[in-house]
Amino acid sequence: MTIQELKTMLDSGEFHHATFRNRGTLWEGLWIYRKSTPGFLGYDVAGAFLKDSPELNAAFDLCRGTGISVGAYGRG
Repeated sequence: MTIQELKTMLDSGEFHHATFRNRGTLWEGLWIYRKSTPGFLGYDVAGAFLKDSPELNAAFDLCRGTGISVGAYGRG
């Protein structure tokens, strides 16, 4: 996922939520979910900005105020 793709999702209303996974796994970073009727609970994974991504901080700033959760189901 790119910053431009995230901006487009936010602008179009396709963005559902973001989750920040932060517990010592390979998958640490900001995960982005889009609205999806057939998806799990109405959303599915659109992409991620992993912990070593140079775009992580910019992605976090774009999602600020959207209700970013911490971890999968709130468990990091």
